Amino acid sequence: MKPRIKRGRHRPSYFCRPPQKGDLTVVMAQSRGRRFDPALILGVAARCVFDLPSVITCRPLRRGEPFPTTFWLTCPHLVKLCGSLESEGAVGELNMMAQRDQSGWSAYNLLHAQIRISLTEPPAAKFLRKFRRSQWDVLRKGGVGGIDYRASLKGGAKCLHLQTASWLALGFHPAAACLEDSLSPLYCKIPPEECLKNTPRIKEALHVEG
Repeated sequence: MKPRIKRGRHRPSYFCRPPQKGDLTVVMAQSRGRRFDPALILGVAARCVFDLPSVITCRPLRRGEPFPTTFWLTCPHLVKLCGSLESEGAVGELNMMAQRDQSGWSAYNLLHAQIRISLTEPPAAKFLRKFRRSQWDVLRKGGVGGIDYRASLKGGAKCLHLQTASWLALGFHPAAACLEDSLSPLYCKIPPEECLKNTPRIKEALHVEG
């Protein structure tokens, strides 16, 4: 069953929860070395078994311009794993799956467009519809990572990181079985140092020094 999308100021809780104390610091440490604007962080969409952010929800607009990525993968373990799998042809495999299930992938990208619209503040949405129609079209037509849901096969899977983040954030995906099988192990045994910074409760629980 697909989740209902609520419009306006109410943020659907199933893919966006307010950051807890220390979350923003952890996310910034996790994103070190990657181009990322902390002002985009809207909330935490998924957490790992250690209760640390693994996926964040991003604002649909950055400095007034559409931002294509709604769900951003932050978990260092999964970022590295996705990179390795991409080098082995994982994106090509997902593209072939999309070819075999065109309606399922199109619907999934359409859902992301609806989510992006639901996260846009009403005043901003009204302004874009009236004065920046081209930007509004980018928002309302963009699926996972900005893929046009009307031509999702042309855009393909685009990136394993994006598809993984969306799967973890929403809890379902047209290629869920493939992702679950490929992304193993899904969680690390011990969080890396960038995740442990400013999280003394986890260090204590794991008996990690430093």
